Amino acid sequence: MFIKLILKIYLEVDGMSEVLKDIINALRNGTVPAEGTEYIAVGIDEELKEIESQLEYVRKDKSAFKFIIGDYGSGKTFFSTAVREMAFSKNFVVSSVVISSEAPLHNFEELYRKIMGGLRVADNKKIPAFSIILEEWLLDLEDKVSAIEGISPEDNEEEFKKAMDKKINEELLVVGSIASSFANSIRAFYNAKYKGDTILAQAAVGWLKGENIGIEIKRKLGVTGSVKRENSFEFFRALLHMIKSTGYEGLVIILDEVETVQKLPRKDLRDHAYENLRLFIDEADRGGFPNCYFLYTGTEELMESEKGFKSYEPIHQRVEVKKDEEHRNLRQPVIYLEKFNSDKLVQVSKKVKQIHGQVYNWHPESKITEHFIEKLVREVSSGFGGEIKVGPRGYLRIFVDILDKAQMYDDYIPEEQFKFNEEIINKAVEVEKETAHIVNF
Repeated sequence: MFIKLILKIYLEVDGMSEVLKDIINALRNGTVPAEGTEYIAVGIDEELKEIESQLEYVRKDKSAFKFIIGDYGSGKTFFSTAVREMAFSKNFVVSSVVISSEAPLHNFEELYRKIMGGLRVADNKKIPAFSIILEEWLLDLEDKVSAIEGISPEDNEEEFKKAMDKKINEELLVVGSIASSFANSIRAFYNAKYKGDTILAQAAVGWLKGENIGIEIKRKLGVTGSVKRENSFEFFRALLHMIKSTGYEGLVIILDEVETVQKLPRKDLRDHAYENLRLFIDEADRGGFPNCYFLYTGTEELMESEKGFKSYEPIHQRVEVKKDEEHRNLRQPVIYLEKFNSDKLVQVSKKVKQIHGQVYNWHPESKITEHFIEKLVREVSSGFGGEIKVGPRGYLRIFVDILDKAQMYDDYIPEEQFKFNEEIINKAVEVEKETAHIVNF
C-alpha cells in the first residue's frame, strides 16, 4: 500500500513537471499553453469565479452560456483554456471547437460533427471521448440489467441481450422521443462490440457522430438518413443523458473565434450562422440542454460591426450589453475582457520566472530581478508611446528567451546585456499577428 502511494505521488509530481515544461515550451513558441494556464493566470479571477458559479448551476440539470469578448491580445484564448481546465477539474466532458471554414457555424451538420469529434475527458485528453462515454454508459446499463434481472451474459447470452435492448430503449425514452435510428445504432454498436465486429462498431459510432455512412452499412445498423438540424437536438440530449448517467457532471462546449462568421462572403450564410447561434442560446435559456454549458469567444468587432451581431436582430437582442468599465456586471450574457496592462505583465512575468526555475532547476532570482522585470515592462510600454500594444504572447516569448539565456550562460546578465530595440518589438508584434486559438488535444 505504501509503495502504491509513493508511486501515485511520483506520477502526480512527474505529470506536474511535464505540464510546467509544456507551459514554458508554448510561451517560447508564442502560443497559448494547452494545459496549466491556471499557473500563470493574472487579472481574471473574478471572471473565472463567474464561470465557476455558472458551472455549479449547470450541474443541477440546468444549462447556461456566456460570451467572452475582447480584442486581439486581450487573452480570450488564454481565458478559454483556463475555463476548459476548470471544467476538467470539475469532472465535465469538454468539446473545444474553433469556428473556421472546417468548422463553419452556418453549417449545423458539420458543426455537430466537430463538437462530437472534439469531445474529451480529463483522464484521457488526447483521445476523442464519444466512444469512451458510449461504452461506459452501456457498461453501466449492463450492471443495472444484471442487478435487476439477476442474469449475466455468461449465464444466458440471449436473454441478457434482450434485456439490454429493452433497457437501452427505456433509458433513451428519458430524454424524449429519440428517433428509432438513434436507438438502433446504439444497439448495433453494443452487439458489434459483443461479437468483436470492430468495423461495424466504428460505423455505428461514426453515424451517431454525424459522419457519412454507406447505404449497405446503414442497413446493417438499422438506420436511415443522417444527422440534421431537425433531429440533432434530440441526439444531443441523448448524449447529455449518457454523460450524466456515466458519472460526469455535464458537458462544456467552447466555440472559439465566433467573429470568423463576419468573413463569410454572403449575408444569407452569415444569417444562417447567427440563427444557429440563436438556437443554441434559446435552447440553453429554456433548459433544453440539461447539464450543458456553452462558452463563446469573439472580438469587439463581432458586437459592433455591420456584419456582426448587429446585422441579425434576433441574436443582437439576446446578447446586446452596454459596456460599463467602472461597474462591470459579470453576470450579464457578455463579459468584456479588460485589456492587458503593465501591472498584469509584471505579475505574469513573476509567475513564469518561478516556473522556469522549477523546470530547469535553477534560481532565476539571481539574474532576473524584480527591478529588471519592471524595467522590461516599461520599455515595452514606452516603445509604443506608453501603451501596451505588444500582447502577452509576444511579450512572454521575449521574456522566456531572456530566461533561457540567463540559465544557459553564466556570463549572460540580462540587466546589463539585454537591449530592447526595434527588431525585438517587431518580432513580438509578429507573434501577436498570428491568431491564437484554443488547442485541442
